[in-house]
Amino acid sequence: MKVLSSLRYRCALSKLSAASQLRTLCMGILTLGCMVPCIAEEAKVIMIEEQWEMVINEPDPNSHSPQVTFFTAPSGESENTYFQLQMNYAADEAFSGGGFHVAAVNGAVMIDEERSQTKVALTTAHDHIRWTNVMALIGDNLYFAVKDGHCGDWGVFGGPEYLVAMPTSLSDLSGYDAQKSLSAVDIGFGGNRVNNVVLRSVVRYYSDGRQEKVLLNQQL
Repeated sequence: MKVLSSLRYRCALSKLSAASQLRTLCMGILTLGCMVPCIAEEAKVIMIEEQWEMVINEPDPNSHSPQVTFFTAPSGESENTYFQLQMNYAADEAFSGGGFHVAAVNGAVMIDEERSQTKVALTTAHDHIRWTNVMALIGDNLYFAVKDGHCGDWGVFGGPEYLVAMPTSLSDLSGYDAQKSLSAVDIGFGGNRVNNVVLRSVVRYYSDGRQEKVLLNQQL
């Protein structure tokens, strides 16, 4: 318990120190430290953006259905370190319906988490929910946030106030695997109420300022 408290404390401090950088990040502007190209060192992948779309059939607000979880891992080989986005529910120490919940998980331990202010359940039939997952490496910490979200029931959602973090020994995010993010999507409840889930595109940001966008449009 003391180890977990220490990790959460370290994450809280790192979140405060990186707040201004990540506020800009969540607005879609790349200002993560010094972006001056370094000739002596090969450019590293320092940020990943996943652009998602989920189309709902007919949700059931009474049972908070559907309940969908997305996972973003810094490496395709990592099974125990990942970020988690729960849509239309939150399940941590207890269950609560509606809205969304983000968490940083390491070794099956939830190190950091944020719950959306809205706890409105999905009610709009045939809604197209769109958002972007952002994962960034700054110093010795990994950060994750949701940005540019839009939903018929929640309106615009996401932003730096829902930022979570955890310490890491990684030096870059080159091991990220988009296919792993797609295959890991878990419709834990109400699968018949989800028409489709699509990973539209992935953008890689490099330490020399370059951006690499890959259009996927791959459906779960």
